Amino acid sequence: MTVFLFLKQIVDLLYPYRWLDYLMVFLVIFLLVYQILLVRPSIQEHFTLSDGIVIFLGGLLTLSFIKNTDGYGIYFKVLSAFLMYFVGRVYYDRIQECAGALVSSSYIVIYVNFFYRLFSSGVKFGVENAGGDLYYYDTDMAFAMILGIVFIGMLGRNTVLKLVTVFLICPYMVLNSDAGIQKALLFVVYVLMAIYIVEKGMDRQRAANGMLTITIVALLLAVSVLLLPVFTEFDVTGMLEILDGGIFNRDHMLGRYHGWREIWQYIGNGSLMDRMFGMDLCSEQLHNSVFSNMNSLYMKCIYSMGYAGILLLVAFVLSIVYYVIKVKDRKTFYITVILAVMLLATGVTVSSMESTQMSWFPMMFAGMVVSSVQVEKREKYKIEEENMQ
Repeated sequence: MTVFLFLKQIVDLLYPYRWLDYLMVFLVIFLLVYQILLVRPSIQEHFTLSDGIVIFLGGLLTLSFIKNTDGYGIYFKVLSAFLMYFVGRVYYDRIQECAGALVSSSYIVIYVNFFYRLFSSGVKFGVENAGGDLYYYDTDMAFAMILGIVFIGMLGRNTVLKLVTVFLICPYMVLNSDAGIQKALLFVVYVLMAIYIVEKGMDRQRAANGMLTITIVALLLAVSVLLLPVFTEFDVTGMLEILDGGIFNRDHMLGRYHGWREIWQYIGNGSLMDRMFGMDLCSEQLHNSVFSNMNSLYMKCIYSMGYAGILLLVAFVLSIVYYVIKVKDRKTFYITVILAVMLLATGVTVSSMESTQMSWFPMMFAGMVVSSVQVEKREKYKIEEENMQ
């Protein structure tokens, strides 16, 4: 598991070598099967609502794949993210012991990209498009930098290098890029980590939970506001004028809204079964259309898995929130929340579940908190039984 977690971020950096991604998927399957055969957990005892939702989502995804097998790349990427949830379920304790691997690979990824930019173009500020540095494009690069902030900031040892990396190098890389929504996420992640520090230093868990709730609700409202015009006749021009040049590019977003509205109309014209359970993963009818690249987790979910899919996605998020609130390990609590925020917020303009870089760690930590709460409950019952005796 240590080797796997160390290699994951580095393999994301080496994205042109697709065979490495396939190798990692096979490694995930091997790790999952090996641990299940080794431990032989009782399904009846450990099965949860969250597990069932993931299985149902996998079923809807498979149904959409059968309709058009051209989407095999999408299918296996998203399915691998679902598998990562179960890796978190069966390896939750081992993953907690491998924090050093996550921190080390984060440092490597961050500084390889930083020095690449330094030697290729020098230290420049106000860069509109960094070209993704060693990643495919800026959003991938910025996501990797913020992921590094999370792992180094939450799991790394307190050193000067840590401070320089988290507060100088990473923000320089993100802010000098074309990744608009990641710039906003950078601020949100700093806020969430600051709440963790306040809680840890002042032992104010209740106050921290309140601030955390306000932050997450505000973020969800922002996502809702951005997506609501797709389903209404609301004119987005004024809203985009405010955001232009900051979080979003006005022209790019106008194009996205145009495409998303076409998708919504296309879904509405489909059969009842298509609307309920999705069209497919890669419809040929979309290849030459303005909305061939959906660029949104939520629109892709509705299109591929229908109303049932989006409802199950919401149910899954709520079920994980239920377990996150109950987990005692506050560090795991905050990392899970931050990674979920990153995945869901990025999903506004990127089909983030189709990116193993964006989906694997959030799904893995989601599985971890479910197993962690189950273990804590069993330990509590065991102590209570011993006290009764």
